[in-house]
Amino acid sequence: MHTFDYHPMTEDVRLGPFGLKTHLFLSDMKVFLLTIFISLSLFVIGQPIQNKIDHLLKKEALTGAVFSVVNNGHITCYSSGLKNMETHEPMLKNTKIHVGSITKTFLAMGVLRLATENRLDLDDPIKKYLKDLPMNNPWESSHPVTIKHLLNHTAGLSDIRLWHFFSTEVSPQTPLKEFYRRNPQVLDIHILPGTLFSYSNMGYTLLGMLIESVVKEPYENYLDKNLLQPIGLHNSTFHFTSQKEDKELAMGHLDNGRPAFAMPIYVRPAGQFTTTAQDMGTFLEFVLNEGRLDGKEFIRSEFIKQFGHPEQTIAAKNGLKLGYAFGALSRDRHAVIGIVHSGNTIGFRAMYYIFPKEKKAFFIAHNMDSETADYEVFNQALIDNLHIHPMRATVPSKKETAPTLWDSDRNGYYVPVITKIYPMELLDIISSYTLVENHKTPISIKPFLKKETLITADDSQLYIAQNKTEASHLFYRDEHGESYLTTGIMTLKKVNGWKIVLLALSITLGALAASVLLLLFMFNMYKKKCNHFRSAEVPCSIALLLLVFSGLIVFSNDITQIGNKSFSAILLYGATILFPVGTFTSIIQYGLNLKKSIKRFDFWLVVLVAQCLITLWCYHVIPFATWE
Repeated sequence: MHTFDYHPMTEDVRLGPFGLKTHLFLSDMKVFLLTIFISLSLFVIGQPIQNKIDHLLKKEALTGAVFSVVNNGHITCYSSGLKNMETHEPMLKNTKIHVGSITKTFLAMGVLRLATENRLDLDDPIKKYLKDLPMNNPWESSHPVTIKHLLNHTAGLSDIRLWHFFSTEVSPQTPLKEFYRRNPQVLDIHILPGTLFSYSNMGYTLLGMLIESVVKEPYENYLDKNLLQPIGLHNSTFHFTSQKEDKELAMGHLDNGRPAFAMPIYVRPAGQFTTTAQDMGTFLEFVLNEGRLDGKEFIRSEFIKQFGHPEQTIAAKNGLKLGYAFGALSRDRHAVIGIVHSGNTIGFRAMYYIFPKEKKAFFIAHNMDSETADYEVFNQALIDNLHIHPMRATVPSKKETAPTLWDSDRNGYYVPVITKIYPMELLDIISSYTLVENHKTPISIKPFLKKETLITADDSQLYIAQNKTEASHLFYRDEHGESYLTTGIMTLKKVNGWKIVLLALSITLGALAASVLLLLFMFNMYKKKCNHFRSAEVPCSIALLLLVFSGLIVFSNDITQIGNKSFSAILLYGATILFPVGTFTSIIQYGLNLKKSIKRFDFWLVVLVAQCLITLWCYHVIPFATWE
């Protein structure tokens, strides 16, 4: 039987010398023309999104961006704007960038790789590997914190302390345990592990420590070699990289265009990663391929499929399908559902989107961290470019058979269950509350100073917000009868509205009284009234003046030094101790002649200051130590 296997000698005899040359020439021409056709097609297809991103960068007053698009196995990279605003260097496709919290996806992959190799079990308690961890978990005997809890941000930890990110006392080689060693209370567990989502950079830092305990080397070294290199991310690293060391790294920028150099952080496993648009495209393609390399399972596909799909939280068990799991979030926005993670660090913002069913994805990173720019317009443009079709809402279809019941007890004020940054609980209560009101249809959810959300009923507990495709809100009660509202990634507890009013009133009146008291003191000093120093309000006024002075010194420093245990920080700490002492010294002096004192204006000013200080003390705002 004749075979058609290619062999040079067979071709040469059959075609002859001229026939062989003609055949090879035509073959080369076909390859060349096909290459030109593909290149032109990609250029024509890519131009609209390139032009759109160029336009949006100018509109949002941002410095530059790199981005990559993955479409059914094809990765296309782009760049736009400037790499450095001062030098006017253009952003290139291979420019390196920082991605902030997107690091968590890669760190989670490292943990999942170890689980794939059976070197750990995701349901293992974290203390099995970190035996000396000073974690205070009231539910330790029945519900220890597990590796999976940390991966899914359901351990019950708060997020960070100021000094975790804003300190120049840390180096790239600082041991990871330093993030809790100076203050073990950062590891307090605030809720039953596994029940609620609470984003935690500290939790992912513990995962970095977990990896080091298993592999017996720095997590950066191990993951660079055993995770990034096998996947093909040759221009990415977990190691600290700065613009001074690597000229290919884009300069970060702040709102005013001021350069923002990279700096090491205590919680680096949660936010320290350098990469490129091409490497991110390669990684997204790896995820779309369900964790396989060359047809072999590198990460268990069951782990990849769980990205963004929590199972054990109260929200998930009661019908909210979307949430955070295994280092990624399922997000319902722009009328589509994608698997995503955002990230921002000093001078950078980044986002990736994955659409597993469509086998498409994109990544974009900006080298400016702006408080005023709308980064969502870039996500919308890239979603439109990928032709991800808007999805129809799936939940309201039940409405015809499910009663639209409303429990009037749900009306009222809600505040976050866990404070992200200690000691900001008081600030959360008076400025991060949410008002829920029933206007029959739809129901209003209005966060303080933020855009209102309108929701309609699916059943007695689940609700769907306008422009969403899945159930988005859940109301429920715990075993103690307390009311909660959750979106799966944010859980609020109902509180008495008077609590918010009274706390806000306490702080407002105290601040106004302190301002007036300080002005009166300065006015009397200007008038050189020496006898004023014998007045009862003077101890309070002097302590207040010291507090203002020390505060101005601390906050006039660079933000990156706020967490340092410096002279100015210690001065502020001391002032927050002396202020209550001075205030209550004044109260005692007034009390020596109370009948006369209550008729004085300055007496009531000091009383208002004193009640405010009691509120601040109760919520652990004072004494204020920026390094704890």
